[in-house]
Amino acid sequence: MFMLSAGAVLALFIVFTVGASRGVSSSSDYAVAGRRATGRSVAGTIMGALVGGGATVGTVQMAYQWGVSGIWFTLGSSVACLVLGLWFVGPLRSVELVTLPQFLGKEFGRTTAFLVALSTSLGSFLSVVAQFLSGVALMRSVFPVSANVGALLVGVLIVTFVFLGGIKSFSRLGMWKIAFLYAVMILCIVMVVAKGWTPWKIASALPAEPYFNPLARGPAKDLGALGSLVLGVLCGQIYIQAVYTAANDREARKGCLWASLLIPPMGFLGVWLGLFMRASGVVVQADQALPHFIRSTFHPLVGGVLWSGILIAVLGTAVGLSLGVATNMTRDIVLPLRRDAATMTDRKILSISRLAVVLVVLGAGLAARAAGSSMILQWAYLAMGIKASGIFVILLAAVTWPGRLPGLWSALSVLGGLVGVLLGALFLKGVDPLFPGVLLSAAVAAAGGAMGMRKNGLQ
Repeated sequence: MFMLSAGAVLALFIVFTVGASRGVSSSSDYAVAGRRATGRSVAGTIMGALVGGGATVGTVQMAYQWGVSGIWFTLGSSVACLVLGLWFVGPLRSVELVTLPQFLGKEFGRTTAFLVALSTSLGSFLSVVAQFLSGVALMRSVFPVSANVGALLVGVLIVTFVFLGGIKSFSRLGMWKIAFLYAVMILCIVMVVAKGWTPWKIASALPAEPYFNPLARGPAKDLGALGSLVLGVLCGQIYIQAVYTAANDREARKGCLWASLLIPPMGFLGVWLGLFMRASGVVVQADQALPHFIRSTFHPLVGGVLWSGILIAVLGTAVGLSLGVATNMTRDIVLPLRRDAATMTDRKILSISRLAVVLVVLGAGLAARAAGSSMILQWAYLAMGIKASGIFVILLAAVTWPGRLPGLWSALSVLGGLVGVLLGALFLKGVDPLFPGVLLSAAVAAAGGAMGMRKNGLQ
């Protein structure tokens, strides 16, 4: 009964996605929804990519392991959406583009655009790996399959949703997915309260350390996680792509602000559930905390529906991130390297985009299998940190001080950020690699800006 109800809900969402994909006949529809999206659709795209395995399975996992420090993922996402809506929408939409590397390339040149594409693609790719880890955990909590088969099933579902309509169907799926997901998490908390586990009872049952220390993993790690989310979202292709889909600046801004308001409650619900699982004495593998609660608490017919809601959330986020990586690969890496790009048909560009999605999903699935059962949010934080370290400083320069950072120094700043995050990950244990990455990138950009000003002064 559990499997039948879960399968029925998944089938309904696939049918809905097919309906939403009607009218997708060009690469513009596929990549930016024809630039006609409302604020609701923008919010759906952003939240569809942010509220997935990390905000649900990953947050419950982190709360079960560390307590309230699991809240940083959704809080960081909320702050990022607020900043994106208030300060970045106008400059980004001042030119009609598709990708973040195109925007930065217009300011700093082709070399910088290429490096930015590599940086944001790598970061988003690691985020897809996090979704695979969540999806495999869900699959194995219900079906008697190996981890490899679970990863294969997740990959097939991701590709199916992407091919059915690209970002146009994804934005519509996003809002329905979020509504469904909130219903699932609220119902779970209702059952927790019905069992008598109020926040006060949970607080009395668990020690303050580590479960009620928001910096339980260490200030450098947890504040670094917050910083990675805030800066990483601002530098993420799918979130910038969502801004470009809007019909106008007002709708783009409205979508960002709605996302900022709606994301944090999901984190609080996840932390509450994870703390309950720990306080009640349930012993499970941490990534199985949420699926175990659903499977053991509800009637199989109801449990299957709720389980499918979590899986749809994971798939939706993976779809959005895969679209972002594929768009960067197509628009910023493949097409600039092809001599026939100017004469290439729209259908050919669409085919390349879809092939890129298959490659991204295949690679992420293989990486997830190599990662085993590692902490899901750790992958999410690392992914955001890589994007932020290589991109944030020059994005800030392009938005707030256009024309002042020379192109060569912007490229060196991107490289400096990537080198800094790599060195930090290898040699600075206990410190989020975001910090050395952003600091080195900022130092290089500051040196370049100073030299540019000096040169202009001499002239």
